[in-house]
Amino acid sequence: MLRIICQLAIIVLASAATPSFAKDYKVEIIVFENLDHSQAYESHHYTEVEPMSSNSEVWDLEPSMLVDDYTTLDESESYRVINYFSWGQESLPILEAAAVEITEPPLTGWIKTYAKQLLYLNLDLDYEGYRLNEKRRIKLNEKHFFDHPKFGVLAQVSRLEPEKALDEEEQNGQPTED
Repeated sequence: MLRIICQLAIIVLASAATPSFAKDYKVEIIVFENLDHSQAYESHHYTEVEPMSSNSEVWDLEPSMLVDDYTTLDESESYRVINYFSWGQESLPILEAAAVEITEPPLTGWIKTYAKQLLYLNLDLDYEGYRLNEKRRIKLNEKHFFDHPKFGVLAQVSRLEPEKALDEEEQNGQPTED
């Protein structure tokens, strides 16, 4: 019995020593404006964007998954890229997950990616008085489009592989774990 307890303790300690980035996500978000202003109409009488709780950190990463989509949108005469965000974060449940605050006028709001049994993305964004507030179950490595007549969001979430996480942290000057 003591032998089984010791083996279990070794397994628990070994799993605790596994670097946390093994279950990290890479999140990429492109926010773009629809330049066909005849499509954007709505009442501006809604509640303000509310902060989302954030109990962990995020770190900047170089964009890589939506680069071609960014180029297509940037070269389009129908759309204008407002911003392109890319970050890493831990895979955590909603109460522990990081919420990214967007404070780059005229775009403000929050984006939160979290894991339950499935993966979710919550958006609550305000662009020039137009609001996009949506919670959606998403799948890893798939592109997801959030639509509003005034602006849209293209999002993709993938797992960060340990080697890739280390490489990207080193490139961004982040300390690595030994």
